[in-house]
Amino acid sequence: MLLIQNPGEAPAEGFTLLGVSTTRDCGVDGTIGQFGSGTKHAINVLLRAGLQVIVYCGRTRMEFKTRDDLVSDGLIQKSVQRVYVQFGGTSTKKVDLGWVLDFGAIDWTELGMAVREFVSNAIDRTVREECGQFEAAIREGRLSVRKVPDTEIRAKAGFTRVFITANDEINRYLDELPKRFLHFSDQPSDVKKHLLPKADRNLTPGRRSAMVYREGVFVRELSEQPAVSLYDYNFRAHEIQIDESRNSSEYAVRAACARAMKTAECDELVPVFRSLTQMEDTFEAALDPYYLCPTHETPKEEQQQNWQKAWEAVAGESVMCEPTAQQAMLVQRKGKPAKTVKSSGWAQAAQRFGITTSVKVLTDCESKGREECPVTPAARKAVEIVWGWIECLGMTNSKELPNVACFRDLTCAEADAMGYYRDGTVHIREDIASGDNKYLLKTALEECVHHVTGAGDGSRDFANFLIDMVVEIAG
Repeated sequence: MLLIQNPGEAPAEGFTLLGVSTTRDCGVDGTIGQFGSGTKHAINVLLRAGLQVIVYCGRTRMEFKTRDDLVSDGLIQKSVQRVYVQFGGTSTKKVDLGWVLDFGAIDWTELGMAVREFVSNAIDRTVREECGQFEAAIREGRLSVRKVPDTEIRAKAGFTRVFITANDEINRYLDELPKRFLHFSDQPSDVKKHLLPKADRNLTPGRRSAMVYREGVFVRELSEQPAVSLYDYNFRAHEIQIDESRNSSEYAVRAACARAMKTAECDELVPVFRSLTQMEDTFEAALDPYYLCPTHETPKEEQQQNWQKAWEAVAGESVMCEPTAQQAMLVQRKGKPAKTVKSSGWAQAAQRFGITTSVKVLTDCESKGREECPVTPAARKAVEIVWGWIECLGMTNSKELPNVACFRDLTCAEADAMGYYRDGTVHIREDIASGDNKYLLKTALEECVHHVTGAGDGSRDFANFLIDMVVEIAG
């Protein structure tokens, strides 16, 4: 049999009355329970598997069983198995628990979920009994999860003891206990930490993806790519949402991991920044920048200092550049050292934390691999010609003649962009602005339409304006 033992005598109602939770709102940090349904679901999981479940609350013995019954809705009769408890020790009563064996069958599907619930309850009661601590209780055997022979199925005054038939699946779970509960690991102090450097915690052989815990209790092993993670993650109860089957979605977990990075210490951020500069494909590199540093939130001074010191430890005075070939080159052309990182999201967040990024060093034009140059007479003339057409048609939308500028591409001489419009200025590529040609007029017309409409390429407003021009000219 598997024995799960903790100091303190739980009330029988904690196992028999749906909704009762003595842990919820108990005011003790580090506790896990909240729903008041987990123990009842756990009992059903084990009974559905045909396993024996015996609980001792002090000297009160409870054994959970089922009996056959029929339920009719007037159209059909359905066979159900009603769950009941047979008391012993301090009482001999038999109590119908008011639910059937199928209760929770859709979500509570694994034996491990039942063991997790009982072990979590044992930890909660131990933490409450021993003033927020649990390590001494494990060391001295008061809090215990272990195999015992059937001859040891008995009460112990002052303790709660749960006995479960130990089949192969239960035995595997027991072998994995240090990976599923940080409390039983080689480093039980990890229960108080957020970011845990990768160790041998993964349940899937050979995998190095992030393991996620809530108050030291395993929540999930992330499976989506990239599979390699620098850290495992452990959250306080209020920092990550779980459903009533104690699971959390991959999306919610990733958001929580990003928020944890936002508040990380300097020495915790250093390995991440080092990995980013080495262009490694990690879980951390793919974190959502919105949760790393939401735009509506100003980072605290301590957080800013941690990020800045960590970047300095990895890259010195280098400017952080997004993962494009041109960014670092353009920064270096301006006489500054540069380091490219794997993730543009991290570069965006770093800027919010006060790290010098390419956005601070390069103009908007330069950041796109372009360099402004003196406007040519041909470019100015082309814009004036096109603007004259628009004025003649009465389609200026009360706009004035736009300014004109020229640019050259620094990183790709055969770039497709002949021009662009920004902030009241039509920009035309230098190599088509050296004389009269149809490409120059076409580019000038396109950018002047952007100026008049404020619409982007491919928008319906942009297309309608050009159609209206054709109709006006043809009419």
